[in-house]
Amino acid sequence: MASDQSFSRRRFLGVLAGTVAASALPAAGAVQAATSAPRAAGTVAAPAQPAQAGEVLVWQVVDFIPQTKGLIKERMEQVASEKGIRLLFEELPSNPASNDRFIAAVQAGTPPDIWRTYDYQIQYWRIQNQTADIADIVRPYTTQAGGFWDPVTQTASYRDGWYGVPLAVNCWPMHVRQDLLDQNNLTYPKNWDEFREQGRQLTRPPVYYYGHTLGRINDTNNHFLGMLWTFGGKLQNDDGTLATREGDEAWLSTIDLIVKMYQDDRIIPPGSVNWDDTHNNQGYQSEQLVVTSNPTSIYNWLRLNKPDLAQKTKFYNYPAGPAGSFGQVDVWAESLFKNGKGGEGARVLLNAIADPAWYGEYILKLAGRFVPVYKNMIDDPFWSQNDLYTEYRGIITNGRIMSYSSAPLGAISELTTNYLIGDLMQDVLVKRVRPAEALATFVKSAQEIYAKPENQR
Repeated sequence: MASDQSFSRRRFLGVLAGTVAASALPAAGAVQAATSAPRAAGTVAAPAQPAQAGEVLVWQVVDFIPQTKGLIKERMEQVASEKGIRLLFEELPSNPASNDRFIAAVQAGTPPDIWRTYDYQIQYWRIQNQTADIADIVRPYTTQAGGFWDPVTQTASYRDGWYGVPLAVNCWPMHVRQDLLDQNNLTYPKNWDEFREQGRQLTRPPVYYYGHTLGRINDTNNHFLGMLWTFGGKLQNDDGTLATREGDEAWLSTIDLIVKMYQDDRIIPPGSVNWDDTHNNQGYQSEQLVVTSNPTSIYNWLRLNKPDLAQKTKFYNYPAGPAGSFGQVDVWAESLFKNGKGGEGARVLLNAIADPAWYGEYILKLAGRFVPVYKNMIDDPFWSQNDLYTEYRGIITNGRIMSYSSAPLGAISELTTNYLIGDLMQDVLVKRVRPAEALATFVKSAQEIYAKPENQR
């Protein structure tokens, strides 16, 4: 991964000023780019056929923390040896070529038996009839160790079926330069008004307060929706229909806040309208940002490469809006593909990584990379006695996935991968379209996506 490469502080100053630079550090979530689902308009995959018993083929993309994948490989190899299962475990680099290879294999009808699925991909491949219902594997674990968090159930299950073994909850805390707050006798803001005031006080270009992404990228989806919830808005209703409407007050209030922070307060770097998913990581890691929302890929890079800055970092939740403050999470799983040839052996291996006894040790060995999918595991002293992670309890307890308040079915996959929220931000901040007009354009495009029959399954 790029985490062992040096990063030029001067190079990032150009990004803050509006110049886009190539990535040198791991992006938010680190492996999202290598595992993102194909666009809904892509080629239809070959119909799934019953699997035949044979060698179990597992493909896993390398994470920036080697143990994320390495411990799974170790577990599967151990169980395969004990059970007499033939296993081929292939490690794929974290780059677009790996994702292209996987999609090509699915379309050809020759996918691996087991592939790690990210968030909405779980439902995407279910809708494509490519993944098997493994409820018989997962359901016995739903009542163990306190059961699964609600976002896990929403993401990995559909009606009575389960379409992935839950692997991890990826929290999106606010990474905050606690040392800068302490030096200025400040506490983390309780609400957006305090956030703006503190931002104006601490922004001194080239140091900006808030690394909010505003381009046509994945992180813009997360950053916007995390803020939207605090105003009482959401993208989907409980039944999976589109919740957004023209003139939606919560959406317009969110847009108005972003405009004020970007254009009036100038606490968001001007170059953020051109950022990709790596640039808020880079900004924080190069000490050019005070606050940004991101999975702990930022912190874990710091822990390995800039431990002094890691010690100055603390995690917080989103500031509160009129509707409150809500944690943001995404969920990862290991899915079983119907066209795989491993047969029962693949199911045995999936059962092995779902086992809470092994899984609890796996999560602790990753030292904060993920939150456990089982509720009671958050009571371990690692989480309750580690000052850095005390905020995680709040984030996961009221955590929401992007598709809140329903499961991430086909529509959310198409909307997010086509960056409709990014287009909305570009219309308002770059093209200077009136917010109400820009929202109307967004709603029209979103309604077309939600109206497609395949996006309602």
